[in-house]
Amino acid sequence: MAHTPQLRKDIVSACRILSQQKLVEGFGHVSARIPNSQRFVMTPRISLALVKEKDLLTVNLKGEVIEGSQPAPSETWLHAALMKAKPKVHAIARIHARVANMFSVTDRKLEPVHNHGSFFANGVPVFQRPDLITTAELGAAVAARLGDKPAVLLRGNGQVTVGRTIPEAVMMAIYLEEAAEILYGALQIGTPIPLTTDESAQRRIEALPPVDLERAWNFFKSRVESD
Repeated sequence: MAHTPQLRKDIVSACRILSQQKLVEGFGHVSARIPNSQRFVMTPRISLALVKEKDLLTVNLKGEVIEGSQPAPSETWLHAALMKAKPKVHAIARIHARVANMFSVTDRKLEPVHNHGSFFANGVPVFQRPDLITTAELGAAVAARLGDKPAVLLRGNGQVTVGRTIPEAVMMAIYLEEAAEILYGALQIGTPIPLTTDESAQRRIEALPPVDLERAWNFFKSRVESD
């Protein structure tokens, strides 16, 4: 993971990318673990399209803001609980992708049918309570529902994606909505054919090895930097 100055720049880039991709509109937040510490940096209660480095907050695993003057998101506990429960998670994107949201309010599982969807093998778990994640207990419940998956749907209330890096968490957000869009489209014209567990495993190897993850991140970052 990058040193803190680069980490802060990457969080702002993530905010711009998620906004440009319309995965957040007015709401949502991003966080990243500070290496070798019990703290993380996260966006404040500001639209992600408007967040600047000076606005970022430093938060501990108790959900307490220890640096920064902007108000914290009401769902700070979501990030604190995930960071505490998942040591391998170093970045979190809290988004409101519209097509993926449809699958959180129906009995249809969001499962992979194409290469980039392979990260969501065997379906994306759904946290069934429609509440905002504003307590330690709710945060812990979301972390348990996430398990070892890269994403969880919050019933009628958006999604959470995680990663070992900020680019990975962002690409999981992008690919989650892509998987939802392709599955939704397939349902309109026929019976979708989900990838098997073995097919998903092979596709994951091919779809986003570290060099291609960086390639995808750099592409999306270049688009927001040129705006």
